Amino acid sequence: MTVIASPQQASPWRRLIASSAPPRFVGLDIARGLAVIGMIAAHVAEPGPGFRWSDLSSWADLVNGRPSILFALLAGISIALMTGRVQRPTSEQMPRIRLQLIGRGITIFIIGLLLEQLGTSVLIILTLYGILYVVALPFVRARRRTLVLWSAGLALLGPALLVLVQVVTLEPYASGLGLVVQTVYSLPVWVALMLAGLAIGRSDLRRWMTAATVLGVGLVLSAVGYGAGAAYEAADGPTAGWEEPVDGIETVAPYDPGVELLPGEDVELTGMECEVYDDGWTMCAPEGELNTEYDEAEEYESWSASGWDAYSDAVAGAGLADRLLDALLDSSPHSGGSAEVVGSGGFAMALVGLLLLTGRWLRWPLIPIAAVGAMPLTAYSAQIVAIFVIGGPGGYIEDTGVFWATTAGLLAGCTLWIAFFGRGPLERVTKWVGDRMARG
Repeated sequence: MTVIASPQQASPWRRLIASSAPPRFVGLDIARGLAVIGMIAAHVAEPGPGFRWSDLSSWADLVNGRPSILFALLAGISIALMTGRVQRPTSEQMPRIRLQLIGRGITIFIIGLLLEQLGTSVLIILTLYGILYVVALPFVRARRRTLVLWSAGLALLGPALLVLVQVVTLEPYASGLGLVVQTVYSLPVWVALMLAGLAIGRSDLRRWMTAATVLGVGLVLSAVGYGAGAAYEAADGPTAGWEEPVDGIETVAPYDPGVELLPGEDVELTGMECEVYDDGWTMCAPEGELNTEYDEAEEYESWSASGWDAYSDAVAGAGLADRLLDALLDSSPHSGGSAEVVGSGGFAMALVGLLLLTGRWLRWPLIPIAAVGAMPLTAYSAQIVAIFVIGGPGGYIEDTGVFWATTAGLLAGCTLWIAFFGRGPLERVTKWVGDRMARG
């Protein structure tokens, strides 16, 4: 009779072997590990010159924006794996699955809020990542065809529709909008990628044909997205941000294309009085017309105006046509444009497909990276804490040495944790909360 040791009784070596053995997909663990390491590089490493396919020295800039998109794609795959893999859950299973996903999402969201309290310069992805678990609920039982159509629709039309809504509503801002829309990790973009991952996860990932298809489709999408973005940049270029100075004059775009910033010595200020503000801007007007002291009644009266009077002019001056072009064709990192979603999303798909194909051979040489990917929530949180400890509250780090030290520490720490304890500590917490909620 053969006795099989439980995970608690297994030796560290056997536990480490089991961590990358079926039914786990070691290729997905490696992909998650690379996403975490890429985020460390984006957070603390010295920035590169800007990625260009033709310049190998610029390839380090791949970490700019792409790890977060890879994370969003992998989130969908993970949700598929925990809700039935190839088999869509039945209606009877859905109440338990809904509560499990909500429990996990809330836990991840709270961990993200706690990490934000550290005050690092890092834009924490976990709050939006936690929301994805709730947004995924209506799609858990959807067919792959439906998932693909929704993903394509959001990727191609979502950014443009978002710009249209922002222009029509005159750029409103509130805490909810700031969390899910007005951020470099926009929810519409992430949902498109999450649904693509969910469709991939509903496929049989054990078949090499599935992995090859994901790789091939990813390469095509990446070429289309980045190709469209490169053509747009060469022809005209994105309008967002500050334009380069031309003949000593710097123009502001797209905020007010009619405003020109001139050197101070070229401005005639005779007969003018000026007021300097804390942000460095100066306002000048003819003497007697710059009133810096307001009567309280006049001040309140000045704010009693109808926004409808200037609404049409505000919408007309918002540069809608240029912004829609950016939303469709801007492929630069964190732009949220359709070209970026397709290009970087395709890049992430190609990487996942490649690692699914080669995971069995890469299992041993890349087992430390797979260990990081087997506990991504813990690894991501640990690198934020490390940045806080090194840089302090409100600090900013731009040091390649810190990247290598943090990465080495995570590779060693995660490998040892997997070997001696198995599942990561924060992964245990999210699973426990999800299971408790499902049990009621």
